[in-house]
Amino acid sequence: MSLIDGYGVLVGMLHNYFCDDGRDDDQYHHCNIRVETPDGIFRCAVDLDTKKEKDGIHWRTLNLGDTDMYGLVERNAGWHYLKREPESGALDYLRSPELQQTERCERVGNSRRRGEDEGCSPWKYGDSHAAFDDLAAILRRSERLLVFGEPFRVGRGVHNIHQNQGDPADSRWSRENGIWQDGAVAGVDHDNRVRVFLSRFKTQATKTDERGKPLHL
Repeated sequence: MSLIDGYGVLVGMLHNYFCDDGRDDDQYHHCNIRVETPDGIFRCAVDLDTKKEKDGIHWRTLNLGDTDMYGLVERNAGWHYLKREPESGALDYLRSPELQQTERCERVGNSRRRGEDEGCSPWKYGDSHAAFDDLAAILRRSERLLVFGEPFRVGRGVHNIHQNQGDPADSRWSRENGIWQDGAVAGVDHDNRVRVFLSRFKTQATKTDERGKPLHL
């Protein structure tokens, strides 16, 4: 199947952001980004819950440079449904060419500054605070936001702002697996450079079939 209530992108301006209380001082359930649009303010809930595991959540930031993201950067502010297919603007962590870890990125290694300058950054893991620090850095420098995910069924908002494929068959989220429907937060700065925050959970596979089901190679 796929995300039940559809998939798309919210375009707008940052209003503010805040994090829910988690299970302890090192954890958040969600960090919420409030985005201004002509239709009102949307709440975008980014799940950063590690389930108290040191590697429960993985995240990555990428500098995509001067890109229009298939025209999405210039879209009017508001919610836009996207077709779950290449070149619609939809994201797929495992298939979108601009999101792939290349051999050049691998050679950069763990040099954070060089990696960011070259548009490369390895996947990291840690506590919710560390993940949010990287997300907040993108929010603070952005003049326009694009938030990819699933719309709220009731009210204005977006959730499933993370990888939405590769959940194991016995997972409660397995039925939502699908390709070209991954969530992310993208920020556009004053120089029209785009940076994105990607996240996934350690239980999600990094290889999937054409239905988004995990492949164990």
